[in-house]
Amino acid sequence: MKVLIVGNYPLSDQKSMHRYADLLVRALEMAGIDVRLIRPTPVFGRLKCGDGGISKWLGYIDRFLLFPPLLRWRAMGFDVVHIADQGNGMYASMLGNTPSVVTCHDMLAIRSALGEVPENPLQITGRFLQRWILRGLKRAAHVVCVSQQTQREWLRIGLPAQGSTSVVPNALNYPYRPMGQTERKARLDRLGVGDVSYILHVGSNNWYKNRPGLARIFDALTQHDTFRAFQLVVAGKTLKTEVADWLQSQGHGARLIQTGPVDDEDLRALYSGAALLLFPSLQEGFGWPIVEAQACGCLVATTNRAPMTEVGGQGAIYFNVSDVQGAAVTIATAWGGRDALVGLGFENANQYTTEALISGYMNAYRSVRSGDDRSEST
Repeated sequence: MKVLIVGNYPLSDQKSMHRYADLLVRALEMAGIDVRLIRPTPVFGRLKCGDGGISKWLGYIDRFLLFPPLLRWRAMGFDVVHIADQGNGMYASMLGNTPSVVTCHDMLAIRSALGEVPENPLQITGRFLQRWILRGLKRAAHVVCVSQQTQREWLRIGLPAQGSTSVVPNALNYPYRPMGQTERKARLDRLGVGDVSYILHVGSNNWYKNRPGLARIFDALTQHDTFRAFQLVVAGKTLKTEVADWLQSQGHGARLIQTGPVDDEDLRALYSGAALLLFPSLQEGFGWPIVEAQACGCLVATTNRAPMTEVGGQGAIYFNVSDVQGAAVTIATAWGGRDALVGLGFENANQYTTEALISGYMNAYRSVRSGDDRSEST
């Protein structure tokens, strides 16, 4: 079987999606599949125009004018085209007779375009783009969702659609595991964390990551004796100024450590040394940090909403993100049972394997090749 993976535009700030496409390539090569990765080539997008808005439109020329003819031509030599991110779903209608599988990580942008997410209003061009993506997704032979929650939203919004759907949870995209004390200490010292007790947050400033809520829950936790001396370590994008300023105003300026973006081994050190991963997302498609932290032996506290509850299983603390004080009480109350929760987290993380990923996608590929694209499976 020959599979063509469609990755994201190289100049896009979508690190997790680039990694996912690379993960798919490695996984399929392990399964003996003849696989190739194709991405839109930056041509106009490389031009230096100064204004970020103009650069975005030049990137659209690369993605939507130059790339589709090349993709259609390349698709003719493959049995299946796998679009690795639903954000490129419009390509599913540009492949000629080659069947397509699309991975749907979340429906947040599409729901925003439909007016379902007041926290994330889109401009008219954004709404047009997401509706175009949705039309393409409906043309796909098979849509694979990374969580049951994402699939529920796809079935609610995407039907009627031409193809079938299934759920294939993400695999860990790096061999996360607990790091030994000596190496961990060296890395944490270099990151400016040092030998302190800390609560970790990993993420970006996207609205659904709920970093204002993160700050408020941390503040509430420090009012409990157990957490009074804890630091807050933020990995990834630095906090927006207003969030950092709020922490400063509450007397937590000296407690805040921001590492910026980190590589996989530094992230493994951060997970391994943290007392808790605090992940108060309002919404997610999957929530990779939950499983990454569990695999490193880090206790997880996250929102009591799907897919967080689905992904974290029995090995996490779940709280009502709308109740800051209640969230702190929930975490503090569960703290005494943290060793058992960490053990359950290890067990939970072990199910997110590359082998399970391969099995799920091979079933999807066989389905579209045989023409059996009308049956739904989960």
